[in-house]
Amino acid sequence: MKLAAIDIGSNAVRLQIVRATNDLGSDRFKKIEFLRIPVRLGDDAFKDKKISKEKRKIFFKAMQAFQLIMDAFEVDYYMACATSAMREASNGEKIVQRVREDFGLKIEIIDGKRESELILRSIDHVFEEQKNYLTIDVGGGSTEMTVIKNKRVLNAVSFDIGTVRLMDGAVTEKTWATIETWVKTNTKDLPDLEAVVTSGTINKISHIINEDASEGEFTRDQLKVFHRKVSKMAIDERVTQLKLNPDRADIIELSADIYLRILNWANIVKIKSPENSGLKDGIINELFNTYQFNIKN
Repeated sequence: MKLAAIDIGSNAVRLQIVRATNDLGSDRFKKIEFLRIPVRLGDDAFKDKKISKEKRKIFFKAMQAFQLIMDAFEVDYYMACATSAMREASNGEKIVQRVREDFGLKIEIIDGKRESELILRSIDHVFEEQKNYLTIDVGGGSTEMTVIKNKRVLNAVSFDIGTVRLMDGAVTEKTWATIETWVKTNTKDLPDLEAVVTSGTINKISHIINEDASEGEFTRDQLKVFHRKVSKMAIDERVTQLKLNPDRADIIELSADIYLRILNWANIVKIKSPENSGLKDGIINELFNTYQFNIKN
């Protein structure tokens, strides 16, 4: 059975196709194809509250390509989710409707709560009994966090703060104060709190910090050192020396900054950045849970 996830984010749109089996563990999903296109819908949505004609043209081409690629790979089931940028764009619903009419591709604009639920599906295997965790996913337009105690969700939240939104100057001091209060209030009584971080950018940071670390483990101090280093580098230096795509090179410092602020407020030292985590992987897990009885091995 072939499954596909389309993640329409504020910085990029992604298509991931996997072959699912009834095997347990990491062999359950075999990645067939992954495609990422840096459309950066958030530039328009956060500044103008509308996605421009130029961005729409690129986005429609990307969605048409995704539909054709899924057809070519004979995907059985797919789910396409749009997040912060499409949520805020006044023409988001019209764009989604046109994609369905022109290409037969159904897109769901999801809220922050639903986004958090899907992300959790990709990392629930990480949580251990009798341990406390704060999950953090920093995207281009929003940041999702969930407090986990003894494998149980205590609280979850989505804030309008992200790398593209920061770069566009669309984050207020009031927003920073609100997120700080939430983090301190919801983590103060949880000893030995660990962080489980997701998103493509933090996963890339994790590999840069420590290529050989198991399960992407690193510390807050290591992230601080990385942040100081990258903040002194020009964009082209980040591209050449850190082997980053340009659309990631210009936000990687901002991403590290957001994570560091949250880690400091929660007094977290130990961080895990699991592979195959984030929205697209959560979508794959949800599709599998829904359609696994259709698998023919």
